[in-house]
Amino acid sequence: MNYGKLSEKLKIDSEVLSLTSAAAAVSQNYDMSKYTDAYIVVNVEGNAAGGVTIDLTESSNATAAGTTAAGSKTGIVVGGTAATNIAAGSGVRDLTLTFSSASTDGNFFTLSVGTVSKKFTYTTSTAAWASGSTLQYATNINFGTTVGSTVNTGIAGSIDSLKTGLESTLGFSTGVLTLTTPTTDSIRIALADAAVGDIGLNASAVMSAVVNNAVGAFDIKAEQLTSTANKRYLGVKVSTAATSCRAAITVIRTGGRYMPPAFKGKLSS
Repeated sequence: MNYGKLSEKLKIDSEVLSLTSAAAAVSQNYDMSKYTDAYIVVNVEGNAAGGVTIDLTESSNATAAGTTAAGSKTGIVVGGTAATNIAAGSGVRDLTLTFSSASTDGNFFTLSVGTVSKKFTYTTSTAAWASGSTLQYATNINFGTTVGSTVNTGIAGSIDSLKTGLESTLGFSTGVLTLTTPTTDSIRIALADAAVGDIGLNASAVMSAVVNNAVGAFDIKAEQLTSTANKRYLGVKVSTAATSCRAAITVIRTGGRYMPPAFKGKLSS
């Protein structure tokens, strides 16, 4: 049975905004007059994805500047605001952790994916981090090498050991995180499709973090828009008080006619 293409049932649009230091960027306005519902996703990418504010806007026409808090929706702040602490619920999907050469035995950090939180402790004790060690627990996963944290081989070995711990059955198991080691002292952690929730971090001196990617979204109905001044267009404003970054915006509208206007781009058959 042919139920039609997804693009025939939903109106899907996308654009990319470039942000400069301490400046906001705004999307185009999207007409809600023929639709009942909209879902707007904003994906912030770049090393400045900490503390980025996303505001939903509404306007009376396609070119007028929008006012914020459309449909009484408050703004969303995504990304971590500190190098060693990222609150759960900040929409972080991808970050890079850098290992500190000043780490000493017992330094630890906690990493969470959704509601699941794990503790990772650095140590040079072979008995603690060795495969199959009885000192490995779901509440405290040891990692490290016997070389120490001040030697390059020890740093690289500790990152490899951490990667093993993250993917272990005591950690987050395989398929939940996508892990790469871009440098000898860092590990990049991204959520895989099977993951639920976002990434949170509470780190001590053992790790520092840079957020690579964070996501926020608004779910809104056309009837929530302000009726005065004939407000009918939706958009978003993305602002950062720090470094430049990019924001990809996806707007999905539904509830109107069966076949929306044709997709403006290349589409496979």
